[in-house]
Amino acid sequence: MALTLSVTAAPSHPHNNLVVWDCDENAFSSFALKAAAAKTDATSSTQTVNGSATKAAKSSAAAFQTLEMPKLTAAQQQPQPPKRRGLHHRVLLALRVALAASSGTSILSAAQTIAAGASFDGGMVMFDRGVSCTGQSEGGDSDPVFQIENGGSLSNAIIGPNQIEGVHCQGACTLTNVWWSAVCEDAFTVKNQDAGETTKIVGGGAFGADDKFLQRNGAGTISISDFTVETFGKLYRSCGNCKTMYERHVIIDGLTAPGGKEVAGINSNYGDSATITNSKASVVADVCVTYRGTDYNSQEPVENGSGNDGTYCIYGSDVTVS
Repeated sequence: MALTLSVTAAPSHPHNNLVVWDCDENAFSSFALKAAAAKTDATSSTQTVNGSATKAAKSSAAAFQTLEMPKLTAAQQQPQPPKRRGLHHRVLLALRVALAASSGTSILSAAQTIAAGASFDGGMVMFDRGVSCTGQSEGGDSDPVFQIENGGSLSNAIIGPNQIEGVHCQGACTLTNVWWSAVCEDAFTVKNQDAGETTKIVGGGAFGADDKFLQRNGAGTISISDFTVETFGKLYRSCGNCKTMYERHVIIDGLTAPGGKEVAGINSNYGDSATITNSKASVVADVCVTYRGTDYNSQEPVENGSGNDGTYCIYGSDVTVS
């Protein structure tokens, strides 16, 4: 089986040590792809994986250094039960590394509040809280790196790995070129938003969301454009069991999504919708999943469908899955 990968090396990125599984349901063989350090303006090179052989086609740019693929021993090539299931039974996971370069670091002792209607430009500094991720334990309003009040905006910032919650939005807010180097519980949570209001995410990206990138509790619309999410459970989830439920809408355009479970999860019984255009997903199980949500916080929502239905999950041929 042959697999073609396109990898961009990013210096000092926590995902520079990558794993690619070349497998079917009964045979796993793993390869470690170590992205060589490159200049800040790293370029791309195509790697062809066929069995245990790797052949690099260098780009003309000298900044990119060839990735090296260690050869497998005979024992390693034998079919073995998977030690890591990944996100699919059939895992062909090739991560595209493209975290924006950081201009410095800042450890915040408390959540930094962006006042209503105010703007904060982070200058591409990497911000975090200097605490270890607690996994999927729900964080509170004291835990995020940034707390944005209604109408506030955050731009040109990187959320570092040492935090529990990334960004909380207490109303309609705007994120522009905001990146998450490693998601903990949730990267971005819209806590409150009224019907008729829109929160915007423009550019940026996130890596390593075991569960969700965006948790949606408020009403209204969220617009996500030109965003990259890599290795994720869900890009977007409309809360399925909040005490107060709303009709919620998400519009996604220009998404790049390698390695995930589902792009959007919505509650069809509350009139939610997900409209997705001009987007590309690879090794993703579902583009859009509908659930039957509930306002009983102790109950879990039930999945009731997936795929383009033209009413709740809306996308066409310009959304590709490979």
